[in-house]
Amino acid sequence: MSAGAKFRSFALPAISASLLKNGLKIYAVQRPQLPLVSIHLVLPYGAEADPPRKAGLAHLCAEMLTLGTQQHSASQLAREIDGLGAILSAHSGWNSTSWHIFGQSEDFERLMSLLLEIYTQPAFSPEEFEQLKQRRIATLVQQKDESGILADERFQEILFQGTPYDHPVYGTLRSIPQIFWEETGEFHRQRFLPAGSFLVIVGDLPAEACFHWVEANFPAMSQDRRFNSGEFCVSLPAEVRTYLFDRPDLTQSQIRLGHIGMAHAHPDYLPFEVMNYVLGAGGFSSRLMQKIRSELGYTYGIRGLLEPRKQAGPFTISTFTHTETTFPCVREILSVIQSFLAQGATEKERQEAINFLTGSYPMKFESLSQVAQRIMQAELHGLGLEFLSAYPERVSAITLDEMGRSAREHIHPQKVTIVVVGRTERFHREFEQLGPVELME
Repeated sequence: MSAGAKFRSFALPAISASLLKNGLKIYAVQRPQLPLVSIHLVLPYGAEADPPRKAGLAHLCAEMLTLGTQQHSASQLAREIDGLGAILSAHSGWNSTSWHIFGQSEDFERLMSLLLEIYTQPAFSPEEFEQLKQRRIATLVQQKDESGILADERFQEILFQGTPYDHPVYGTLRSIPQIFWEETGEFHRQRFLPAGSFLVIVGDLPAEACFHWVEANFPAMSQDRRFNSGEFCVSLPAEVRTYLFDRPDLTQSQIRLGHIGMAHAHPDYLPFEVMNYVLGAGGFSSRLMQKIRSELGYTYGIRGLLEPRKQAGPFTISTFTHTETTFPCVREILSVIQSFLAQGATEKERQEAINFLTGSYPMKFESLSQVAQRIMQAELHGLGLEFLSAYPERVSAITLDEMGRSAREHIHPQKVTIVVVGRTERFHREFEQLGPVELME
């Protein structure tokens, strides 16, 4: 550890883990402060499992399970959940699908029974499916006029073209109408409790009681079912490429700039996280914020983030600016990156990054659901529980040399993809100075 580095110790909540006879892994954390329990059933696939031209199927299927079972209609299920003062939700991200039920710990067995019923006996009502589908389409219609969402979607579609990550997790206006009721039921049946599924239970309950109930009631896992998108490799472009989406009614441009980064389990992830706090993730203290907002006044906010995924996720710098400063803003972003790669961070910046990352780390374990989310992330990305307990010490030990190496090896300003949504006629010629420019619809 470098001289002056500050290590903030943190006592991770005690986590009990067990691999049950039915093959299901379960994590339990006893938190007796409040008489509550947070239960998560997690499956190791998400939008990466969407079939071709069926973007959003995993997301639709996950929500369909909350809209009625063979024993309870959607309205009956909602009343049952409300009667317990509980909350039920479903989520499908890139690499996982999960169902969450939150309520009082004294209702643990009833909550678990409802979760089991929802997962093992879904109704897949055609009427509920059509209503859900129309709600999703209405949301997408509304979103298509939001320039920030459009920029996010187009940036990732271009970046990950031809891979399982090349579409929004919630689908598109082209794909959702092509998904039919029968496909949701079949999608669920083919992926029923596959290998890698697990439960996380956090609350005012002893771990052994949780293990016993799950082992006695949950079905066996389908060990022969393994769903993995597999490793994919996308080459970075040989030069800067710009994609402009014309929205002549806008007075501000949405800008997304970056390239494919690294998987969460990559050994350089933590050095990159500390380094990127200095470059773009550190709020008002970051180099990008200081230059682009504070000095030049081009934007109100700018942020650079590496999204954690099982496969290599996107490294994205996001901002917005007035139409007339669109190209100068992008030019200055690239200049800040080049300068940072050449000069690196200072020792003061390194310590500020470490102090923030380690000092804010306990806040990620404040609520029951936050504890569960940290465990889920460690399990899904193959990090191991030791990653959670060792995080503060490992972050504190990262040196300036490691930060500099991580930046040089994993940030490539000469190979970025740039997506801009705005009044393209006002600036598209300027972007030709950087490399090829494509005008998109």
